[in-house]
Amino acid sequence: MPITATPLSPALGAEIGGADIAAGIDDADFAAIESAWHKSALILLRDQHIDEDQQVAFGARFGPLAPWSRFADKVPTEGGRNPYIMLVTNIQENGAYIGTLPEGDIEFHSDGIYVEEPLAATMLHCITPTTHGGETAFANMYAAYDALPAGLKSRIDGRKALHAFTYNSTRATDNEQRKTNPDDVARCVHPVVRAHPVTGRKALYVNRLMTQEIVGLPPDESRDILAILFDHIETPAFIYEHRWRAGDVLLWDNRCLAHARRDFPPTETRLMKRLTIQGTRPF
Repeated sequence: MPITATPLSPALGAEIGGADIAAGIDDADFAAIESAWHKSALILLRDQHIDEDQQVAFGARFGPLAPWSRFADKVPTEGGRNPYIMLVTNIQENGAYIGTLPEGDIEFHSDGIYVEEPLAATMLHCITPTTHGGETAFANMYAAYDALPAGLKSRIDGRKALHAFTYNSTRATDNEQRKTNPDDVARCVHPVVRAHPVTGRKALYVNRLMTQEIVGLPPDESRDILAILFDHIETPAFIYEHRWRAGDVLLWDNRCLAHARRDFPPTETRLMKRLTIQGTRPF
């Protein structure tokens, strides 16, 4: 079957048809998939019955796999588990979570924005979805930047922002930030507006969960501008919300999308397998 790319929403995303990761994807078909990804920022492949090694092999075609995240010590690798796969789940064994991000909602953010070379892409393979809640929402940061008033663009172009990882992924609650030793928090400064290294398009690169301040501005001005930007990014016209099904493989571009997780009942089981692609320093 030929590769097809059907839009998922007016805001972003494309569903890829004609691709079976387990059966193998030739170079020509992969080129079509990668092109759709760069055009749509997010691609969805339904009904993929793959193991961890197949997920890793597919992900590696998009770029170098990222090194272990700061959650690596919480993810077991015994029994043949692939070391590039992170479990995102609320499953417990012996009273302890076997993975990360077990429960609750998570505000809009971009994976790895708090390190010098943030993640280019994130892939999730859905094993067990919840029947209620648990959707992942994606915000188009290209569109958000393009729609800004000229005056606001001029205030942020060339500026940089400080980002920090303060979210406690081991809490079985929502977005409560942990009180911890400041020296233990990963943080980095990046442009407020970044250029995508492949498409060349400008995208907003701030988010409600991890962006702390705009560097060089008075605190009140920084806080006011960020509040405007956060609300603007979350405008419904810029957002696609994905309802998960078993077998979904979703790959999104952290360089031009922000994402958030909706809450779900803690009594429901959720299991995802996460893979990340290394990026370069934003410019």
